[in-house]
Amino acid sequence: MTKRIVVICLLFIEVLTASAQEINFKSSGLNISVSAKGQLTALYNPASGRNYLPTGQKSPLLQIRVGNDWFDPAVATFKSGIISLVYQPAKITTQVKVIQKKTHVSFELIKIDARDKVNAVLWGPYPTSINKIIGEVVGIVRDGEYAIGIQALNPKTIGGVLSNQEGSNEARGSTAIAQPYGSSLQAFSLDRSKDRKITVWGRPEMPVKAMPNETTLGSKIALFGAAEQAVLARIGEIELAEGLPHALINGVWFKQSPETGRAYLIADFDEKTVDAMLDYTQQAGLVSLYHEGPFKSWGHFILDSAAFPNGMAGMKTCVDKANKKGIRIGVHTLSTFINTNDPYVTPIPDKRLSITGSSVLSETISATASEIPVASDQYFKNIQSSTLHAVKIGDEIIRFREVSSTAPYKLLDCQRGVYGTKATNHPKGEMAGMLFDYPYNTLFPNVELQQEIAGNLGRFFTETGVSHMDFDGHEGCLSAGEGDYGMQIFADKVVKETGHTLVNGTSRSYHYYWHLCHYWNWGEPWYGGFRESQGDYRLENQPFLERNYMPNMLGWFLLSSTTGTEDIEWMMARAAGYNAGFALVARYKSLQSNPSTAQLLALVKLWQEAYRSKIFSANQIARLKNPENDFHLEKDNQGWKLYPFMKYKFEHERKVLQPGEPTFSQWEFTNKDAEQPLNFNLTFLGKEGSVRNPAIEIDGYFKLELPGEYEAGNSIVCDGVNIKLYNKKGSFVRNLDLKQSIPAIKTGKHTIKFDCQFPEEKEITNRFIVKTMSSAEVILK
Repeated sequence: MTKRIVVICLLFIEVLTASAQEINFKSSGLNISVSAKGQLTALYNPASGRNYLPTGQKSPLLQIRVGNDWFDPAVATFKSGIISLVYQPAKITTQVKVIQKKTHVSFELIKIDARDKVNAVLWGPYPTSINKIIGEVVGIVRDGEYAIGIQALNPKTIGGVLSNQEGSNEARGSTAIAQPYGSSLQAFSLDRSKDRKITVWGRPEMPVKAMPNETTLGSKIALFGAAEQAVLARIGEIELAEGLPHALINGVWFKQSPETGRAYLIADFDEKTVDAMLDYTQQAGLVSLYHEGPFKSWGHFILDSAAFPNGMAGMKTCVDKANKKGIRIGVHTLSTFINTNDPYVTPIPDKRLSITGSSVLSETISATASEIPVASDQYFKNIQSSTLHAVKIGDEIIRFREVSSTAPYKLLDCQRGVYGTKATNHPKGEMAGMLFDYPYNTLFPNVELQQEIAGNLGRFFTETGVSHMDFDGHEGCLSAGEGDYGMQIFADKVVKETGHTLVNGTSRSYHYYWHLCHYWNWGEPWYGGFRESQGDYRLENQPFLERNYMPNMLGWFLLSSTTGTEDIEWMMARAAGYNAGFALVARYKSLQSNPSTAQLLALVKLWQEAYRSKIFSANQIARLKNPENDFHLEKDNQGWKLYPFMKYKFEHERKVLQPGEPTFSQWEFTNKDAEQPLNFNLTFLGKEGSVRNPAIEIDGYFKLELPGEYEAGNSIVCDGVNIKLYNKKGSFVRNLDLKQSIPAIKTGKHTIKFDCQFPEEKEITNRFIVKTMSSAEVILK
């Protein structure tokens, strides 16, 4: 009996000891358990009691890197709100401050006893069993009912996987990533307090100067859980609790405001045309007039005096006019890109321009020397990534063709004193630095100058009242060698130094910037026709935006002098399907010369009114998303009318037949709707070759001839009124003049004969699509 009591007591003591060793933290949406070895052992949903930490997976609270080796904690103890983590065999101890709040649990690295040895820290990875929706940028994973998330609580804490020396995410985001067991959450920080030589944006062994006191100390994250429908509100609460950016629009947090992600107009206005452009913006129901290029140079952001002869005051006048109409004024920049005509380059180049590497001069050179001897060829020989081939020696910038292939090394065919700098003598031993450039004829700053440029932008926005920009070219911040951290602190400073809410987008997505960014609007109109240019890319972006709690945006579309209603309604149908914003690029001359401008802008406004009012059914929304579908929208006193188009597709190919045998193709279709003008699209599909003199015969009596030769990829579009020719990129070429009028298609069955000549033996398919507008789907008010 006594032995039994002793055994029971020993077991009880063992249980108490194990329990004491486990460290538990609680919030309203997530309970976290940490073992005595510093591994997470549970991620509990307190409402359901379910543990979302998959079995058999490591989950270190915090890893440290010494040299190139990573270490997990071996021992964890908790006292007075601080977890002490001991790492073996590195013999290093860290301290992590833990605060349990209603909305989340925060973890902050506050001490490392051998700080000089630790060059990086990694929070996690924290495995979860959730795999349904992975928000790779925002750092949240969802299963349809419940969500778990990680948030970096300052710019030095980078959401994602540490996959390279500079600390930049190579994917769109990796704060949350899919795993075989479900998903993982992770963030990291780098020690930047020492000089480094690392690969920077593809440039190997680039010297990166130390940032004093910028260590891993202060790295800080939040872990939280919430019901899926409450996630966005929970992030807002965390922002307020932790002092993160939390911008408002009309008193509402911008992430929950219906004004975020609205469509806007990109144009070329000046002090004289701004009134007309504001009127166009209003006609289209757009919220911002965004100047596509107002600056004479980037860096100092000096306004183009031809467009803004009154400088900043002239821009402020434009902003004041816009404000009276409830419209924002925006400007386009390329973030940290510096033009070669900017005062940071000419006449005396700034010492803080980014240098990919350097070598000393091995001999003294004169101001006229065309060959420059250098001790090493390391940073001058692999210059495929360079378009300017520019080096800075003292206050002179010099361009060279190449470096000699053997020692003694020389920069050959040098152009002296370029970009307004002064050619001068240089002594032996002076440094020749290879400038970091980009194919846009631009240079880049180091991180110190980068932050000065951020201040320049903030002052420009504050002084003029401009309240909309894109951090386009945001990846240019990588040139300073600080990875995503460089991008984060640049955007953070611009926003903080702007004296009002700054609506902004970006060319890159990353975690901390999510708190600052209003939208990601990707997809450009320069690579094809209205519908074709990056069409798939635009639609593929939508699920990415949705799983990262960003507004749907469709990218940029170009309204030219020849754009018609069909293209505008195609764009607006997609916008309605996704409840998406977009940018409409419409220059002043195009709007002035397009005969349908008023109608086109009215359609843009009408469609926005419709989908912002949420009038469409789930079935209609699904059809509106499909880029193969066309629609027309009207509104009258009774309500809305959505007219879908039916499409009948046919194909004609070259036929090898006996001499004299007819080569035409014959097709039939039935128009089940009202009589209407013939509407068709004829596309010549093939890699090469052409067709000649296509002809369309309708119902055995009417022949529509299209004389001429058309190349593979061309298309001919008839909208019932005009017939237009487009090239293989989808760009308008010219109107086709016809001798006869376009026939009407009556209700009922129709026969079409199609024929053409094939001057070459090339495989070309003529795709002929007839479109008919169906009866209206009436949506009552």
